[in-house]
Amino acid sequence: MPTAECRCNACGHLFAHLTFKGDDTPPVCPRCRGRDIQVKTNPEGFMAGPGLGSHIVGVPKGPS
Repeated sequence: MPTAECRCNACGHLFAHLTFKGDDTPPVCPRCRGRDIQVKTNPEGFMAGPGLGSHIVGVPKGPS
């Protein structure tokens, strides 16, 4: 999923924010819940990690 790099102007916390197409909800700082956020969009940034597909592939398909 695409991410945006965010910095809270209140406490200075740096965090990644998932961005969804059509969602205009501004990010909120997870540390202080501040809403004064500086957002730097990162078109190449994606949330890394195993997805649902990797879990489905590892499931046996029947009795062995």
